[in-house]
Amino acid sequence: MTKEITSAANPFIKRLKALVTSKKARAESGVFALEGWRGVKTLLDHESPFFEIEQLVISSDWNQAPTPETIETTRLPAHLFDKISDTRNAQGILAIVRSKPVAFEIPARGRFLLLDNLRDPGNLGTLIRSAVGAGFDGVLLYGDCVEPTNPKVVRSTMGAFAFANTREIARAELDQLLAAGFELCVTTGLGGENLYETAFGDKTVLVIGSEAHGVSEELFAKASKKITIPLAPECESLNAAIAGSVCMFQIARGANG
Repeated sequence: MTKEITSAANPFIKRLKALVTSKKARAESGVFALEGWRGVKTLLDHESPFFEIEQLVISSDWNQAPTPETIETTRLPAHLFDKISDTRNAQGILAIVRSKPVAFEIPARGRFLLLDNLRDPGNLGTLIRSAVGAGFDGVLLYGDCVEPTNPKVVRSTMGAFAFANTREIARAELDQLLAAGFELCVTTGLGGENLYETAFGDKTVLVIGSEAHGVSEELFAKASKKITIPLAPECESLNAAIAGSVCMFQIARGANG
C-alpha cells in the first residue's frame, strides 16, 4: 500500500526529519531512518535478528526497484525527499527501521570487539563492517560512543549493520564477561606483544580506543593482553578503524588456522 504526502507541514515529515537529525528522537521512538538502496535492500533480502523495516519512504522519481506490497510505503515529491535526506545526492529511498531488543547473555565462548569511547561515525561503521567480515560475535560499545543507529554510522557499514550484534554495555556487564573467563586484549602503539606473534583464545574481547585518546586507563588496567601492530618507522600510527580491522582479521586467522 502506497500513500502520497505532498505538504512539508505534514507531521510525518517532521518525524522523518527528526529521525535523521536527532539522537533523542531515535532513542525515544526505538526507530531510525535508513537511507539508501544498499541498506534497505539488505533488510528486504535478509531477515535480521536485530532490525526490521517498519515503513518505506520513496521519492516521486524512485524507479530502481518496486517496493513490497506488504510494507507500508509513503511517496514524497522529489524536492521534499531531498530536504529530509542528509546526503548530498539522495537516492530516493529510505526505511524507518525498528531495533529488536536482544537480551545480553554471556556466551560460553566468542570473539567480541569492544569500542572504548569511539565518537567518529565513519570509524564505527567501518569497524562494524569489518567485525561482520571477520566473523566476530558482536560489537560492544563502552562509554561515550557514537550511537550505532546514527545515519552516518549505518551508511558506513554498507549494509553489514543488519548482521552485527551491536550493543552498549556497562561496567557490570564487562565485569561479567571477565568473570566468565574472557580475555581483554587492548591495542597500544608501543611496547605490546607483536600482533602477528600473539596467540588468541576463543574467549577474546579486542578493545579499540578513540582516535584522540586511545584506550582508557580503566580498560588498559583490566587487560590481560596488550598488543602492538608492527609498523614501518615512517608510519607513527594507524586510524582506529584500520587498526581494529587488522587486529580482527588476524585474530580470526589464528582461530581458523
